[in-house]
Amino acid sequence: MNPNLKKALIVFGGGILLFYVFKKLKPIGGSSKKNAKSSSSLKPKEFTDEQKKNAAIVIKAYSDAMKSGENKAFLDEMNAEFAKTYRLRVLKNKADGNYFAADLDGNKVN
Repeated sequence: MNPNLKKALIVFGGGILLFYVFKKLKPIGGSSKKNAKSSSSLKPKEFTDEQKKNAAIVIKAYSDAMKSGENKAFLDEMNAEFAKTYRLRVLKNKADGNYFAADLDGNKVN
């Protein structure tokens, strides 16, 4: 075998070995994955009737502006105004393309 090939195999093998060793080690001071809350245990946020009514208003205004052909900058400006006034913003659902209202934390208003 070529000496350069031997060196390359040793370096590559050592890299793989170090990868598995460090992958098995637990972090010393960081947060543990066991302490983090799972997403299934979190309950969805409850919204008041007024917030739901405001969400309907926001979605209606946004959809009317889109139907009238307003540009993206104007729609972003509307969303910023909704965030100031109602603490809501309009987002697009990636799955089906429909729009929905969410609070500033990203919780969907039903």
